Amino acid sequence: MEVFQQYISFYIATFVMWGFMMAFLYNVVKKSSMPGSDATVMWMSLAIFLSYLVSDPLLNLSLGVDMMYSYYSYSIWALCDLFILVVILLIAKNKSFKRCPAKLYLIIGLTVNMMLFIGMHIDTNFVNRFEPWWFWSFYSVTVNVMDVMMITALLCNKDFFGLVRGYNRL
Repeated sequence: MEVFQQYISFYIATFVMWGFMMAFLYNVVKKSSMPGSDATVMWMSLAIFLSYLVSDPLLNLSLGVDMMYSYYSYSIWALCDLFILVVILLIAKNKSFKRCPAKLYLIIGLTVNMMLFIGMHIDTNFVNRFEPWWFWSFYSVTVNVMDVMMITALLCNKDFFGLVRGYNRL
C-alpha cells in the first residue's frame, strides 16, 4: 500500500503542476486575444507554474533527485512557497483584491500550504512521528484543496468563495 500511495502522490503533484501550466497557457491566449488587457494574472500564473515545476517530485526524481524522502523536502517546499508569495506580491503590487481576486486566493493558498509544510517538517523531523495520524490526512487534503483553489482562481479571476468580500468587511 505504501508504494501505491507514493505513486499516487507523485501523479497528484504532477497533475497540479499541469493545472498551473494550463492556467498559464489559458491566460496567455486570453491576453493575446485582448492585447490591451491587464497581464497581471498571466504573470502570476507563470510564476506559480515555474515554482511548481521546479519543485515537482516526479520531475526531480527523473533528474535523479529524490525529494520525497529528503530531510529538507518540506522546508524546501515551504521556502519555494515563501519565495513565490513574494514574487506574486511584487507582480500584483498595484492591483487591489477587487480588481484581481486571484491575488488574494494565491496569497491564502500559498500561506496555508507554507504553514502546512512547516508543520509536516516539524512533525517528521523534530517530533519524529512516522505513523500516520490526523494531521497527515488534514495536510494531504488541505494542500490539494488549496492547489485546486489557486488553479481555479487563476483560470477565472473571480471571487468564487467570497473571500474578497470577507476581506473588505474586515
